[in-house]
Amino acid sequence: MTSRPRLLLTLLAALIAAVLVGCGGGDEGSGTSADEDTSVDQVLKDTFSGEKKVDSGKLDLAIKVDVQGGDSQVQGPISLSLTGPFQTQGKGKLPKFDMDAAFEGAGQSFKAGVTSTGDKAFVNFQGTEYEVSDQVFQQFKAGYEQAQKQSADKGNQQSLATLGIDPRRWLTDPKNEGEAKVGDTDTIKITGGVDINKLLDDVNTALDKARGLGVQGSDQLPEKLTDQQKQEAADAIKDLKVEIYTGKEDTTLRRMVVNTTVEAPDNGGTGTLSLDFQLLDLNEDQSIEAPSGAKPFDQLLGQLGGLGLGGAGGTGGSGSSGDGGGSGSGGASADDLKKYSDCVTEAGSDTAKAQKCAELLSP
Repeated sequence: MTSRPRLLLTLLAALIAAVLVGCGGGDEGSGTSADEDTSVDQVLKDTFSGEKKVDSGKLDLAIKVDVQGGDSQVQGPISLSLTGPFQTQGKGKLPKFDMDAAFEGAGQSFKAGVTSTGDKAFVNFQGTEYEVSDQVFQQFKAGYEQAQKQSADKGNQQSLATLGIDPRRWLTDPKNEGEAKVGDTDTIKITGGVDINKLLDDVNTALDKARGLGVQGSDQLPEKLTDQQKQEAADAIKDLKVEIYTGKEDTTLRRMVVNTTVEAPDNGGTGTLSLDFQLLDLNEDQSIEAPSGAKPFDQLLGQLGGLGLGGAGGTGGSGSSGDGGGSGSGGASADDLKKYSDCVTEAGSDTAKAQKCAELLSP
């Protein structure tokens, strides 16, 4: 069983890396201009193929779900967001970033974040910053950059197309709606409906390729949707519409909006889902600095252990009892944390060996 705190770091970073790869991440490459008279197929082809220049910017991803009726235990609006700046440090290198994630709904709220300055990493949990140990960060960074090198050696070009995402296959009745603003950028807006089955084929391809991004934690993504899952999704999803905004001067994706209605005939529930992805301030310098007053990462492990989250470490504190200085909440003891740190240090750049170290934090 993997450690929840480590999984928090790696999954957030995996999502960030997937978005950066999907945007292009190229050092060269030149965009092609478009206008309201450019054919829809040409605009989509220019946007979702080729290597784009995406060196820096700000991500803004928002997902909202509203479930009503039926026997679902989750009711009412739920929102999830991921926002923050990023700055590449060269092709194949781990980018700098400062990403914040937030969840709200079902009577709960949760905030977390990950910052990488290139030399150090920090995790923010519920408004408090914690510094990730150098051993863990360097091992994660080495694994990421090694995977990127292997991908480059194989000649894999990074783009949305290489992830299997190509709206030309599943957009129905697409229209060039003319110019629109995304932030301060002039874009061309494309709208259309969606062929659900063809979109789910793309999702399967993207899941498979995302697992090969080389980011620790991405290998935990599902390999593919089963035929039954695809059929259930196709039956449930109604009235799916997409808006695509691409740069007028460089045909680089700036925004994608997805809205749909979902019906669950087996329990009578209905719901709506909206996704809004934006890429702002493209290729503008971003200031990403280490947060001040960060606490040791062990304190975050102890806090999560005190909340009773399985696999989280406890460093002792009030209410601790028993032998070995454990937290008494089923979390790892201070001695376990020391063994974990030593294990990661010994593993070095051996990703598989380092992943096994997390077992030392299991209850």
